[in-house]
Order: sequence, then structure tokens, then C-alpha cells
Amino acid sequence: MLRFVMIAATAAAVAAPAMAQDADDRFDGPFIGGQLGWQLDRQTLTVDGARASNSPSGLSYGGQLGYDARVGDKGVIGFEGSLTGRTGSTSFDDFDLRQGRTFTATARMGYLVTDSSLVYARGGWANARFVVNADGETAAQNRQGFTIGAGYERYVADNISARIEYSYSDFGSDNLSAVLDADSRLGFTRHALTAGVNVRF
Repeated sequence: MLRFVMIAATAAAVAAPAMAQDADDRFDGPFIGGQLGWQLDRQTLTVDGARASNSPSGLSYGGQLGYDARVGDKGVIGFEGSLTGRTGSTSFDDFDLRQGRTFTATARMGYLVTDSSLVYARGGWANARFVVNADGETAAQNRQGFTIGAGYERYVADNISARIEYSYSDFGSDNLSAVLDADSRLGFTRHALTAGVNVRF
């Protein structure tokens, strides 16, 4: 019995530094993953000070890859690139507007609540594609903008983490004064709530 206790104590002493090292390595290195969630795209038309908007929503889906680095005991900084899409479209009186793919490149800063869980904020560049269909004719434009967000991520296995995140994106506006013969603009914004899983290396 004494021999068993000594062996167990020795094994625990050897394993403890390894476990501590594993904790230190979390949120430190490259990752790749997928995401799924809800996305609302809002188009706001302002004409001579009066505002009207459409706010269709749909299923968002996509993937991401990036790299995190530990800073001190509790800090994490990183960068991420993502490619996402969305189902559904917006119907106006004279045309339909479909939200296409979106690229993002963002940086994030986080704080380790525990060794295996992180709260974070992110922000960066976004490029979204919008496709207009009117009378059988289609036209597409890629809009540049910015995205900001916040989330919570937690390890659920040795090299797998899961997260939930909210983000807001702004893709600017078009001046429609020449088309509508009035002081008018059409703005493009987005809200999204997604859940994701990352495999970490």
C-alpha cells in the first residue's frame, strides 16, 4: 500500500508541471474552425431627413482561422480572418437585394477569466458582397466597412474551444440624390450573433 501511495505521489508530481504547462499553452498558437448563427442586415434609406429601413435576417455560416498569443498571466492578443455567407434576401418595391459572402480581418484582445475561458473584444476590416436583382438583371457590388464585436470562448477539450460572439458591422452608404431627385442616402449595417468551434494547434 505504501508503495502504491509513493508511486501515485510520484506520478502526480510528474503530471502537475505538464498540466500547468498545458494551461499556459491555451489560447496561444494557431487555430481553424467553423461558425453558425443569426445575421440581420439593415438597409436604411434617408430622404430629406425622413428615414425608413428594411431589416431582413437569415442563417449565417462560415469558417475562420487565426493565431492567438498570451501576454502576461491573463492577457491574450490575436488576429483572425473569416469567410461567411447568409441565407435569404431583402425585397424592395422594384428589386431584390441578396447578401453574399463577407470577408473579415480582425484583431482581438482578451482576458482570461480562468485558465480555460476567455472574454474578448475584436475589431477590424470587413468586405461584404451585395447582389441586386431587378427585372431579371443582376448587379453586384463589394462594400468595404468595419466590424466590431465581443465574445466568450472556452476550452471544451484538450485542443478544442467553443465560443459565442456578437458583432456589429457598418458598410457605409450610397448617395442616391441623383436617382431619387432628393437629398437621400442608403446605408448598410449588420448585426450578427454566432456560435463557433475552433481546433487549436
